[in-house]
Amino acid sequence: MPTDEQKLWGVWGQANGLYSSWAASKDINYYLLLVLYALEGQKTMTQKKICICTGMAKQTVNSVIRSLKEDGYIELSPGIEDRREKQITLTEKGIAYSRELITPLRELEHRALQIMGDDRVRQMVDNITLFNTVFEKEMEKEV
Repeated sequence: MPTDEQKLWGVWGQANGLYSSWAASKDINYYLLLVLYALEGQKTMTQKKICICTGMAKQTVNSVIRSLKEDGYIELSPGIEDRREKQITLTEKGIAYSRELITPLRELEHRALQIMGDDRVRQMVDNITLFNTVFEKEMEKEV
């Protein structure tokens, strides 16, 4: 019988696997999907913020950012507070590309959440938020 921790790890991994499979079905890299998803929602972000939002390593984000820049999907501009930190913004071409990919994914998510119902969605968000808060506090104790 799996423990609660094993069950959590299993469903967390399954969710990541579903997004990875969705990305593969669109012939894109999972990491590219995560970066576009983050940028599409925020419009302008730093590499550090993308790392925080996606949980991806700096090197991985940097690689995706380089690729997106080479393809003309993003622009880099000096940061407002720290000019060494680049602001990453989708170009018009990038907005169109992102919408082409992210809009169908958001629609799929929306349908799934509607089927679940508002109460279950709120419970899910509340429980994941609580887990993240408690987990972070426990991690801090170990540092």
